This record gives sequence, C-alpha cells and structure tokens, in this order.
Amino acid sequence: MNKAAKKTVLFYTDTHFYGGAENQMYLLAKFLDKEKFEVILVCSDFEKLKDWTEKFTAEGIEVIKLSVFHKHDPRHYFQLKEIIRTRKIDLMHIHVWNPASCRYAFMAANRYNLPIVITEHDPFELSGFKGYLKRKLTRNVEIVITVSEANNRAMEHIFPALADRTITIHNGIDVTWFESQLLSFSEGKIKEFREKTFGVGGEKVILSVAELHERKGLKHLIKAMPAILEGYDSKAKLVLVGTGPAQADLEELAVKEGIIDNVLFLGFKKDVPHLMAASDIFVLPSEKEAFGLVLLEAAIAGLPIVASNVGGIPEVIEDGVNGTLVPPAISGRLAGAILEIFNNNFKRKAYIEEGYKRAKSKFSAKVMAEKTGIVYDEVLGAER
Repeated sequence: MNKAAKKTVLFYTDTHFYGGAENQMYLLAKFLDKEKFEVILVCSDFEKLKDWTEKFTAEGIEVIKLSVFHKHDPRHYFQLKEIIRTRKIDLMHIHVWNPASCRYAFMAANRYNLPIVITEHDPFELSGFKGYLKRKLTRNVEIVITVSEANNRAMEHIFPALADRTITIHNGIDVTWFESQLLSFSEGKIKEFREKTFGVGGEKVILSVAELHERKGLKHLIKAMPAILEGYDSKAKLVLVGTGPAQADLEELAVKEGIIDNVLFLGFKKDVPHLMAASDIFVLPSEKEAFGLVLLEAAIAGLPIVASNVGGIPEVIEDGVNGTLVPPAISGRLAGAILEIFNNNFKRKAYIEEGYKRAKSKFSAKVMAEKTGIVYDEVLGAER
C-alpha cells in the first residue's frame, strides 16, 4: 500500500476519564504504521481528558473534541455524522470502555455504512434494553477485538452473534519509553528514593499499583501482612499506589490488623517506573481483572510478581515461570507466595529474567499495533 492509499481511521470513545483503556488507545495510535493509516481522535471536550488528548497532539495526531455534556448527550451523534461526512473517514475504531458506552458512534457509522472495528476493553452482561440495544447496534460490526482470551470467551458468551468476528489482541506496553525512565535511576538514587518516598532502609517493599476498589482485592493483601511480617522479622512494608472509593475501608482495615505502620497509601503517582524499580516485589491480588497491564510494567522494571489467577492475568503470568499465581481472596496463599519469593533467591531471579523477556517480546505496544493494522487491512480490503 503506497502513501496515496493511506486510510483515515477515526478513533472514538465517549469516556469521561483517562485510564488504562484510554492509554491503550494512545499507544495504538502512536505505533500504528503512519505510512498506511492516518488516525483522527474524536472524544468529548472534558477537562479530565486534557492531558490525554495532548499526548495525541504531541504525536502529530489530530484531535477533534465534541461539545457535549455527557456520554448520553445526543449531540455525539450529530457531530459524529458531520465528521464522517466531511472528513472522508475510511474506518471507525470504537473503543468501548464500558459495554453500554459509545452507542451514538455505532448509530453514526451505521448511518453512512462505515466499516466498524471495536475494542471491548472490559465486557460484561447488559440487562434489559441496554442489552437489546447493544446487540442491535453491533450487528454490522466487522471485527470485535478483546484485550485477553478471557474477555474473548466472555464476549462469545454474552454476544454469541459476534463470536465468529471476535479476536484477541493483547494490550501492549511502550517498552522503550518505560526503560528510558530508568536509565539514570542508579543504585544510589534508588536508595535515596526508598528512604524519602517509602521511609524504609533495609526492609522489603511490597508494591501494588491499582485503583483502590473492591474488585482489586487489596483487602486480602492487607490481611496477609501480619503473616508476612511474622515470617520476615517485621522487615517489610506494603505500598499502595492509587486512589479510589475503598481507601477509607482499607485504611481502617490496616488499623484493625495492627499493621498501619507497615502500610503506606501514596495516592495517585506519575513516577510509576521509579516506584517499581525501587520496590522488591509487585503484587496484584485482584478478584476481577480484564488483563493486568500493570504486570507488564512491573516485569519491565525487574520485579518478581505475585498475582491472582483470574481474568486475563494467566495470559501474562505463567505460574512458576515468570511469577506466582494464587487463588483470589485467600490472604494465607498471598502471604505464602510473597514469603517464598523473599526467601528463594533462585526463584526471584528466574521470575525477573523470564518476566522481562516475555513482556518485551510478546506484549509490546508495537506488536499490538502491528496486529491491529492487519485487522484494518482485512476490513478495508473486503468487498463492501
């Protein structure tokens, strides 16, 4: 395909916040073959999306902001129709952050018989009218991309009519960028960072980066801390990075368990690469997890990993090879897995080495973009 045949792909989401799905949209746009595809991002003109849209602009990607109040605002539909009509869009890639989201994009694309590819970032069952509308609006979708095989199976169960059009393309990480953040992070700087940020000297730092939400299972990690402290001579500190509705309950639980002095709530932090490189182990005790992209970041940062055997996590972590998987919601198993890594230097090094290798070779954003580009080629090359 030569430059004259470059195709214009409209990325659309009606999200109101910048999270994991939105970051994957950015990475996909960044790494797509620019000789073949021109991306235009269309989203709502919300203040919370400003930092996100500026990242697209910095990559030379056009951003069109819709004047709407919320995702249910029907002006989405009319403004999208105008963009499709005037900008000669070849394909719309709808990023569905919630199964009931983006309905006006389906309507606008169907109005002009525009090919549709969708990525379902976190599918779950929709009831009543919402389920009916979703089935109706997705009848003409060419390809459904899911970010994990677990999500793929969920989609085939929830929307069986789409089963033969559903494929998995795993989320990816910008390995080059992540590693660049650590180039000057020397041992001396790590030591200083640990003392200033974590308030530790020789203690082990157990890190979890996640929304403070019930589904992330962080209460089980807090409940595991007494056993960890007993098994490791009280020389360990749990660091939780993130915000969310469960924070007050988690803080109260830490007090109740008598380990509040060994738990640090850091809130939202941007310097995740440094936080990871300065820690000793990464733990993701989720009860529900679509994929677990943060596990790839931890692997690139050189951390051994313990995580729950749920959702898409087993597609990232192979138990006993590049991390330890434990059943969800069992604090004793979490504690045992963490202590084993603390006390088994051979296993720790093996996890670090294999984790880094797999993250870089199998889950890079470049690989994700190449696979998505193949989907676009297939859809755009089909007879319509």
